[in-house]
Amino acid sequence: MPYTLDEIIKEVALQETTSDIVVRQNIIREFIYRGAGLLTDAVMLFPEVGYNQLDIKGEINTHIDVDYPVAEGAVGPEGRITWMPFNFSLEKAEGSFKITDEAKVRQQANLQWQTGVKSLSRAMARKKNYNILEIMIAGYTITNNTGGAWDSGSPKIIEDMQTAINALLESDTADLTMQDIGKMVIALPIKAFNLAAQLTTIANIKMSFADYLKGQFPGIKLVPFKELSTSAGLGGGNDGYVVVAGTDTGRHGVFRGGGIPLVEEKRDGAATKYTVRQYFKSKVVPDSDTVATSSRIARMASILGTP
Repeated sequence: MPYTLDEIIKEVALQETTSDIVVRQNIIREFIYRGAGLLTDAVMLFPEVGYNQLDIKGEINTHIDVDYPVAEGAVGPEGRITWMPFNFSLEKAEGSFKITDEAKVRQQANLQWQTGVKSLSRAMARKKNYNILEIMIAGYTITNNTGGAWDSGSPKIIEDMQTAINALLESDTADLTMQDIGKMVIALPIKAFNLAAQLTTIANIKMSFADYLKGQFPGIKLVPFKELSTSAGLGGGNDGYVVVAGTDTGRHGVFRGGGIPLVEEKRDGAATKYTVRQYFKSKVVPDSDTVATSSRIARMASILGTP
């Protein structure tokens, strides 16, 4: 099974000669979906979950009490499960690429297939990344202000990250264990990520802020996201987030059902046009039915003076 976008493109090149329209459409859908999934970095925060319908409606239990000790022969009280609606609707993303008649005559159709699939995979991934991060930054419950901007003369890089991590661990609502530290991702603007990667002297040892933090909290990841990296981007470009990654925090729902043509092939001028659709939407798993946010997401506010 391919693990890189270029390997996926090579498979497209091997199979593009099929004359069966339905098979060709399925090939395009498969490889664009796989390529987009490979390039969607933010699924490390909210994993992809497949659904067979566009409107997801259900309930999840958010809290279960355990009675202890329970007397011999007795049973614990009932009605101690808290239920919460979990509803959202998947939305359509759509893009196209073309194979021109001239390219076919020049025997360059294969090149247009490869570049079309690659470009459309990247474009789809950008939309998916943006959607996940947009929902994630609207879904934090915990927020902490910086002790000093990281690009100032008195940065508090380690302290800010430790404060956010500890706030998550101390939250009764988040209900985390020490094993959850290994699931934590610190999502940063690129500038903040570069500052965290700089060498410093800690306990007379030269190391980066990031390496020191990873030593204190094994398994934690620091990841830069360009969508968080400009003042015109998500969050204003100067905030970072600590996220306990996983489906208990958020989900990137993707339509896997049938009944909707996800790839269409038709003539368009002097070219064959392929239109590819995917239905997706991200959703935070909220703390309760009275809020829309999660205590498994913490915001580090204003960690940069200048985005």
